[in-house]
Amino acid sequence: MKASGGCLCGAVRYEIDGEPAFSGHCHCTDCQKATGTGHVSVTGLPRAAVRIVGETRGYTSEGESGQPITRHFCPTCGSLLYSAPTAMAGFINITAGTLDDPSVFQPQLVIYTRSRPAWDRIDSGLPEFEGMPQRG
Repeated sequence: MKASGGCLCGAVRYEIDGEPAFSGHCHCTDCQKATGTGHVSVTGLPRAAVRIVGETRGYTSEGESGQPITRHFCPTCGSLLYSAPTAMAGFINITAGTLDDPSVFQPQLVIYTRSRPAWDRIDSGLPEFEGMPQRG
């Protein structure tokens, strides 16, 4: 996948050159608070596949998984650009809404449905998991 994106004000830009390990929607309570809505849509990529230009600011918290996750924002406009979960070392999760062409985002699953608000239903037919799916 070759794609690009950035924040609302344009101070931070990124380029992707690599295949996503996964793409999906997360309903964990932390993602809800970080986005101000019922879920976040992300695509997980090897960190080496993403080139970021511009300064970001990170905020680390303990995720619903019990593991630390650092979310990176533009310090000027506040756009949530990506996250780096400790449990997925070497990967970052690009926020799908920051892609220049969001149509390249192809979700594969929905996670943390146990925390999904009743008003935020994605009628997608995608596999759903109450937490993080186990790696096989």
